[in-house]
Amino acid sequence: SISETFELKRLSLFLSGALKKLKLKDDEYVLIFEELANFISGLTHVLAFEANPHDYWEKSNDLKEHYRQYVRQGIEGAEEKVPIFEIKHFLERVIARTDKSIQSAKDTGGFLPTYFYHEVVKYESLEKHGEEGIAYIRPKEFRKHVLPLFLEGYVHALRVIDDQAQARNLYGQVKKSALFDKKLKMYKVNADLSGESEEIGRSRIFPAGWLENESIWLHMEYKFILELLRCELYEEFYRDFYSVLVPFLKPEQYGRSILENSSFLVSSAHEDKALHGRGYVARLSGSTAEVVHIWLLMNLGKNPFCLNAKGDLTFTPRPALPGSLFTKEQSVLSYLDPGDHLKKVRLPKNIYAFNLFGSTLVVYHNPRRRDTFGANKPPLKAIHLTYPNKKQPVIISDSSISGDYARDLRDRKVERMDVFFG
Repeated sequence: SISETFELKRLSLFLSGALKKLKLKDDEYVLIFEELANFISGLTHVLAFEANPHDYWEKSNDLKEHYRQYVRQGIEGAEEKVPIFEIKHFLERVIARTDKSIQSAKDTGGFLPTYFYHEVVKYESLEKHGEEGIAYIRPKEFRKHVLPLFLEGYVHALRVIDDQAQARNLYGQVKKSALFDKKLKMYKVNADLSGESEEIGRSRIFPAGWLENESIWLHMEYKFILELLRCELYEEFYRDFYSVLVPFLKPEQYGRSILENSSFLVSSAHEDKALHGRGYVARLSGSTAEVVHIWLLMNLGKNPFCLNAKGDLTFTPRPALPGSLFTKEQSVLSYLDPGDHLKKVRLPKNIYAFNLFGSTLVVYHNPRRRDTFGANKPPLKAIHLTYPNKKQPVIISDSSISGDYARDLRDRKVERMDVFFG
């Protein structure tokens, strides 16, 4: 699976970044238990000097199996001093190897498959036999088989890309591929598997468009659009927004409440056209978690709370909202306060409101109803904080708040926050 390759790269990048933030000197060291230190040392050597894929696979797997054998019943407890520069060097080699593997995984059209299986086409018999007379062989050559596209691979790829042009290219690939359901304008979990053996796993046994085979698997689809948002592909995200998210679907087609997610929706690959777009099996976990993450990035942006150069807590809202989501008329908002009391608030037009931390009403004022992302986003002019039992708000003529005010907001002491865009 290419998914593990991307995740290995992501973890290595995370550790490399953490080491840079710590600003440790190369000759400083960390203590690592001896068995792991030996494994890292051996694998670093293989990563650096073994270019042949088959030989690399054989040697690295030998190291892995030996390591597992050593730690199967625990570790001895001895530690080794491993210099920081050796750890950095190891991580750099891992990242380089994953990059090479990702490039080699692409098919002839440049698309990114997720799954592969390898058939042994040459091998040698070994004299050693196992229990019950089972013969051992050593594989000498493989034939790689590439499975049809899965959305999963693209989700993991988008997680490690920091180049917007590359992310947009991946999005374009998915849109052009069989993963995009043109009828529903949604994204399928995989492409057509009908030409594959049932040995690839259980997804093959389901009818096309149903359950884990070529359906709109909501959890994975939401992961995909979440990554679009995280990569700041706002135009692409909102292009799919109304056709992908369940609250905007037609209830008569969805077949259940649009306030409830499903495990999957039947895609247009299913033979029964009457079922296309219908949701099955209530889902209260995975896809809901993705929606919450999407909601946070839309309403607040990345890392709204952080520490400034002085070490003070700051709050800076960076919403990514299209102008179309701001109201056109005055409205009355009804909501429950932390004490479960029903409150009604009259709000002007050109606003977008939400509840932060379940206690603070946040109102964005956008008089020209402009997109809050992109080159022409409106500047943030001021923030007003209203505390309980105080009529006059605290007015901050800045794009962020810091110190006690930021702590009050985080500690749910602020009743309402009005944010004014120019």
